[in-house]
Amino acid sequence: MKSNQKTQTGMTHAMRRAHAFAVVRFVLLCLVALPSAAAQQPSAQRNAAARRQQQAQVTDAQADLYERWRANINLNQPAAFEAGREYVGKYPNDGYAARVRVWVDAYERAARKLRFEGLLFREKKYAAAFSLGKEVLASEPDNLRTIINLASAGYLASNAGDASFNAETLDFARRATALLEQGAKPSDWKPFTGQSDALAYLNFITGELILKETPAESVNYFRKAIASEGGVKHTPVIYSRLAAAYVASQYEPQSKEFEARFGGKEATPESKAALEEINGTVDRITDAYARAVALSGTEAQYTEARARWMQELTRFYKFRNNDSADGLETYIAGVTAKPLP
Repeated sequence: MKSNQKTQTGMTHAMRRAHAFAVVRFVLLCLVALPSAAAQQPSAQRNAAARRQQQAQVTDAQADLYERWRANINLNQPAAFEAGREYVGKYPNDGYAARVRVWVDAYERAARKLRFEGLLFREKKYAAAFSLGKEVLASEPDNLRTIINLASAGYLASNAGDASFNAETLDFARRATALLEQGAKPSDWKPFTGQSDALAYLNFITGELILKETPAESVNYFRKAIASEGGVKHTPVIYSRLAAAYVASQYEPQSKEFEARFGGKEATPESKAALEEINGTVDRITDAYARAVALSGTEAQYTEARARWMQELTRFYKFRNNDSADGLETYIAGVTAKPLP
């Protein structure tokens, strides 16, 4: 009895499979069949259409491949993608190919996005992420999340020593900033907490990338980033970069001008005014370096940088305190409780 049941079950499966092939084969043949109006066409056109119909051979292999794509759409999408891609490649002009192609293209775009973000956030392969991200953006030019992530990938690549993407990264950062300021929202804010957090990070990136060429402009971007409610304002690096921007854009040119005009001469009201201007700049530099040192705390990742920041902080602090470092530790301890000067 059990043997008969197994035989019947096997026959049932075989009949169902044969039926499925027959249905798919029938539908495919219907798609390539000529409309009834073809009977009214001129003889030459009917003959050409007949030849095309004879060439449209729907095989069991074709039906099986289509069924493999269809059956795996919900169960195993990678398998469906492989089957769909193979189907479109082998049968690009039949009636079902257009439907399969739409699904394959959509899956490929989604998979490319996931790979891009995986390279950026998990694997931290920033150069590879940047290159793939540009491919993602090519298919969706207005995707704000992708533009933000490209700015992040380019900046992180530059921070790791590869500055080849800097120009494009700056463009992406500015583009994303403009869209956010106009009220646009990405499909997902992660890894940011919201608009202010994302804007702060993008302003920081912009300031960092233009620091060498236009330090005065970078000061504005760093201050905007710090003014935003986001994670950036609580990181030590932005304050060290703000201090560097003050030095390059204000302190160095002011000091050179002072030395050229008043160096070795007796004090005058004009020289005193110039010196007060330098002192104000030094106060801002000292404040920024003190914040960098304070926020770095005892974190191991900042050990080397903290030593450099402390060295610069001490130099500028002494400049304003008769070459003495007395009170510096107290100054550092209270600096973050004060507003940015």
